[in-house]
Amino acid sequence: MQKRKILLVGWDAADWNVARPLMDAGKMPGLKSLVDQGVSGNLATIRPVLSPMLWTSISTGKRAWKHGIHGFVEPTPDAKSIRPITNLSRKTKSIWNILGQNGLKSNVIGWWPSHPAEPINGVMVSNHYQSSQKFNADDWPLKQDCIQPKRLETALKKLRLHPAELSNEHLLPFIPRLLEIDEKQDPRVGYCAKVIAEITSVQAAATACMQVQEWDFSAVYFDGIDHINHAFMKYHPPRQEWIDPKDFELYKNVVETSYCYHDMMLQVLLSLAGEDTTVMLISDHGFESGRHLPRKLPNQPAGPAQEHSPYGIFCLKGPGIRGAEEIHGASILDITPTLLQLFNFPVGRDMDGKALVNCFAEKQTVQYIDSWDEVEGDAGCHPPEMQLDTVESQEAIRQLVELGYIEEPSSDGQQAVDECIRELQINLVDAYIDGGRYTDGLQAAEKQWARWPDDSRVGLQVIRCYLFLNETTKARAAYEKLVQTKLNLAQAAQQELTQLKEKLAREHQQQASEAKAESLPFVPPGPTPKEQQRIRKLEGLISDDQINMRHLEATLLQLEEKPKQAIARLKQIEDLQVAHRPSLFNKLGELHQQLKQWDLAEKYYLKSLSTYPNSHNAHYGLANIYLEQKKYFEAAASAIASIKLIFHNPRAHFIYATALTHLDMLDLAEQTFLTAISQSPNYPAAHRRLAILYVKMGETEKAARHQAWAEKAKAQAEMIRTEPLSESKWLPRFPEICTQTNRLAAPSDDVLIIVSGLPRSGTSLMMQMLQAAGIKVVSDGKRTADESNPRGYFEDERIKQLTTTRNNKWLHKHKGQAVKIVAPLIPNLPQDLAARIVCMHRKPAEILASQRRMLEREQSGGAIIEDRALAKVYSKQLQAVNDMVAQNKNLEMLPVDYSEVIKQPEQIAQQVCAFLKLSVDSKKIAAVVDQSLYRNRDELK
Repeated sequence: MQKRKILLVGWDAADWNVARPLMDAGKMPGLKSLVDQGVSGNLATIRPVLSPMLWTSISTGKRAWKHGIHGFVEPTPDAKSIRPITNLSRKTKSIWNILGQNGLKSNVIGWWPSHPAEPINGVMVSNHYQSSQKFNADDWPLKQDCIQPKRLETALKKLRLHPAELSNEHLLPFIPRLLEIDEKQDPRVGYCAKVIAEITSVQAAATACMQVQEWDFSAVYFDGIDHINHAFMKYHPPRQEWIDPKDFELYKNVVETSYCYHDMMLQVLLSLAGEDTTVMLISDHGFESGRHLPRKLPNQPAGPAQEHSPYGIFCLKGPGIRGAEEIHGASILDITPTLLQLFNFPVGRDMDGKALVNCFAEKQTVQYIDSWDEVEGDAGCHPPEMQLDTVESQEAIRQLVELGYIEEPSSDGQQAVDECIRELQINLVDAYIDGGRYTDGLQAAEKQWARWPDDSRVGLQVIRCYLFLNETTKARAAYEKLVQTKLNLAQAAQQELTQLKEKLAREHQQQASEAKAESLPFVPPGPTPKEQQRIRKLEGLISDDQINMRHLEATLLQLEEKPKQAIARLKQIEDLQVAHRPSLFNKLGELHQQLKQWDLAEKYYLKSLSTYPNSHNAHYGLANIYLEQKKYFEAAASAIASIKLIFHNPRAHFIYATALTHLDMLDLAEQTFLTAISQSPNYPAAHRRLAILYVKMGETEKAARHQAWAEKAKAQAEMIRTEPLSESKWLPRFPEICTQTNRLAAPSDDVLIIVSGLPRSGTSLMMQMLQAAGIKVVSDGKRTADESNPRGYFEDERIKQLTTTRNNKWLHKHKGQAVKIVAPLIPNLPQDLAARIVCMHRKPAEILASQRRMLEREQSGGAIIEDRALAKVYSKQLQAVNDMVAQNKNLEMLPVDYSEVIKQPEQIAQQVCAFLKLSVDSKKIAAVVDQSLYRNRDELK
C-alpha cells in the first residue's frame, strides 16, 4: 500500500454562499477541481464561534474544555497584562503531535494559535510569522520562537511580504477605483493591503517548505477571507439599502477578489502537492452575506462573531475517496478523526468527533485508542514547564489572596487581566452548553455571576443552564434578578451618559469662545477615542436588549407550561427581530406545536426556512409536527433534511426511524434507531422504540435487551445530565515531595526553619508542634484564630508580600526560628538562605474541600475554575518546590503527610526532631495534635 500524503488547507470563514457562484462562473477553478474529483459539503461549526477555539478543535478533535484554548487573548504568566492567545494553554495533542509520534513529518504553517512554534517532527511556522504591525518594510524583525527548527529562520524571514511593498497594481484587482480614494483619510485601503500581504507571506512559507522539506502532512491556515469579510462583506453585491452607494462602488469587488486570490494560491499548493496527494479544504465556520448580514453588532468583546454563520465548507479528494459526491453531517470535530483514519491510525475515544467514513470509496473499519495523550514518547510538544495555563495560574493566585495567604497583586494591568479572564470563562461556559455539559456550565457561570453581577451575558448563561436542566423555579428567580440588574445599570448608565455629554458640550462651548476671541475658525473636535468607547458602552447598557430577553422569557414560559403567554411575549418583538435570524420563527413554531396548533407551527417553521434554508432546527420541528399528524413520508423527509445539516442529531434520527417504522421499512428503521443510540447511548425513548420494533420483527431477545437498556439509560441520562464533569475523585495526584536528608551540616540554630505546603494542608498544625518543641515561631498575630483554624494561623504579614516585593532579606534575621510560608511562595526565597523545610502533604480532594469550606465561611468567591484545574496548578507549584530544593544546596526538605500526623503523631514528631536535630520529648510535641480537627477527610478511595 502506497504511503499517503495529506495536504490540509484552512480558509477561515469561507462560505459556500459566496464560493459556489464564483466557482460556477469559472472564477475558482482550484476549488471546482476538488468538488468535481472528491466529496464536498457543509462543515458544521460548534459554539462559541470564535476562530482560535475552533481551529484548535479542528486540530485536536476535541471541545474547548478538553483542549484548553478559550479565546483570543490570555493573561501573561506574571498576571500583570494580557497578550494574544498562545498554544501554551493547549492541554492535549494536536494531529501533528500524534503523527510525529508515529514517525511522520509535518509542515504546519500559520495555524491559529501555533505560537510559540512547537518542536515537532518537521516544520512549524507560527501564526506570528506574517504579522507586520508597528514595523516598516526595512526594519521588520522576526518574532522570537515563531519558527521551528530555528535553522530555517534566516531563509523564511526573507519570504515575508510587507504591506508597504505592495503597489497600486497589486491592489487594483481588489479595489478597481483605488485612485479615487484618499488613503490617508480612508484606512480601509491600508487594511486590505495588510491582509493581502500577510496571506501572501503564509503562502510563501508554505510553498517553500513543501518544496524543500520532506513531509507526510502539510497544514496551511489562511485568515484572509475572515478578515476581508469582517471589513468588506457589507459592500459585497447586491447593495443593501443601508450601505452608502459611493462606498459600495469603491469596495464591491474586495470579497470576490479575495476568494479568487485564495483559489489562485490553492492551485499552486495543489500543483506542488501532486495528483497522488490527498487534499482536504475546510473552513471553521461560514459568514453571513446579503440580507442575512447583521447591520449592527453588539458592543462587547467578540461582537464581530455575530457575523459568522454555522456552516463552513468541506472538500476532500484523493486516492480511495469517492468522486463528485456531496456528503452531509460533517462537523469541525470530525477533521482530526478523519485525518487519523486516512493515515490508518486509531481514533482517540476521548475525541468528540468521528471519522467521516462516508467519504471513502470502500467500507472502512475504524480502530480506536483510549487517548493519544496517554501514549508516551516524543510528540514534539512544548516541555511541561511551558504549558501552564495562565488563567488557571491567575485563579490560583486569587484563591491564595482570598484564603489570606498572599497579598493582592499590583493593580497595574489587573483590570485588563480580570476582563480577559471573564471573557475566557464566558467562552468556556458557552462551550459547555453547546456540548451538553449543563451542570459544568452552571457551576462556572454561577461563580462568574457572583464575581461580575453586572455582566448580563453571564446572567443569561446561568438562566440558560437552569432552563436546560429544567430548573424552572431557579431560572425564574435568576431571570427576575437579571431584569432588575439591567434596569439598575440602565438608569446609572443614562445618568453618566447625560453628565458626560454635558461635560463635552461645556468644553466645546469654552473652546468655541476662545477661538472666537482670537478670530479663529472652530470645529468641535468630538469625543476622544476613550470617550467614544465609554459612550458606546453606556449606550449598550441603556439598550434594553428586547430580542434576547423576550426569547429567554418565552423559553421560560414554555417550560412553565404557559405557551400562550410565551407567544404573546414574542409577538411584541416580531417586528424588531432581525430578518435573517430564524430563531424567533423556530420558537413560535415550538410554542404552537406545544398547543397542538399544527398549521400555525408549520407556518412558522416554513417561514424560518424561507429566510434561512439551513436551519436544521426548523427541519426538525417540521419532522416533529408531521410525525404527530401521522404524515410519515413528510416526517421522514424533514428529518433527513435536518440530519444532512447536522449528522450528530440523535433526535432527528429518532424521528426518521419512527417514521420508517410506520412506513414498514423495518431494516432501515433498525439501523437508524441504532445510529441514534450510538450518538446518544442514554436515550431511553430510542431504546424503547427499538424494543417495539424488534417485537414486530420477531427478535424477542433483542427486544428484551433494549427494554432493559431503556430503564438503565433513563437513570444514566439523569446522572450524566446533572453530574459535573470533574469530581474530586478525578483530581490529579500531587507529586511526591522529595527529601534531601543530611545535606546541611549546620545545626538548626544556624538555619531558618520553614513550614510549607499548600494552603489547608496542615501547616498551622505543624507550627503548633514546633512551638511545643520550644522553637520560637515568627508570627505577628494579626491573623487571629477562627472557625477555620481554632488554634491560630501562626502567620506573619511580611510573608504575603513575597509576591509583590523583592524585600526578602529580613528572613536571614530569623535563623533558628520557624516561619510558615505556603508552597507557591517558596521560589521567592533568597538564593543564599540556608533553610530546613518541613513540607506538609495532603490529598488533593481534602485540600480543595477545606479551602472551599473556608471560603464559604468567609463569604469569599475564590477561584472560578474547577477543582481539577486548580489541583493541576497546585501540582505544578509543588513540583517547582521539589525542583528548587533539588538544585539549591542551601535547602533541605522533609515531607510530612498530614493524615499520618493525625494517625501517629508521636512517630511523626520523632521524624521532625531528627530532621531538625532537636533533643525534645516527642510525646510533648505529639500532645498538641487534636484528631477532631481533621474535618475534611477524603472519603473517595
